[in-house]
Amino acid sequence: MLKKYDKGDVLVVPVGDENIAVAQIVEKLRGNVLLAVFPELLGAGAAVEVDALKLDDPIFLVETMDLRIKEGTWRVMGNREISPEIPVPGYKVWVEPPGEYRRQDIQGKVGEVISSEEAATLKVQKSFSPAVVETALRGLHGLGPWRAAFDELTI
Repeated sequence: MLKKYDKGDVLVVPVGDENIAVAQIVEKLRGNVLLAVFPELLGAGAAVEVDALKLDDPIFLVETMDLRIKEGTWRVMGNREISPEIPVPGYKVWVEPPGEYRRQDIQGKVGEVISSEEAATLKVQKSFSPAVVETALRGLHGLGPWRAAFDELTI
């Protein structure tokens, strides 16, 4: 049976066989989530108090598919308010015609025209597989290689 999840859910993300990281769902999207992933590494058997966790300074802010959550691999251990310190990103999208950049929100809604200068400060919306998130966490903690592509996940 597929697991349900909500915005604000705090997740356990396996990092190798003996460790876990903590992540929080910042936004629910259609089949995806915007996930704040925190840098602290905990032992897989550690007792984790959701209310005691420091959840305001993620190392990764990444859009990823929700499959690992639905299948229970990334287990929900509670729900907390999302820190106002965690920004929901805005994006740029090129619209042709007329050939201009526009602002796009996390849900994919295309908005107002923006200048080339502002567009240079924004990313194009991109989703990464859950396996990339797990591999990046292993790389961050020296349990595997760090690849240049993981830089896109960092805040």
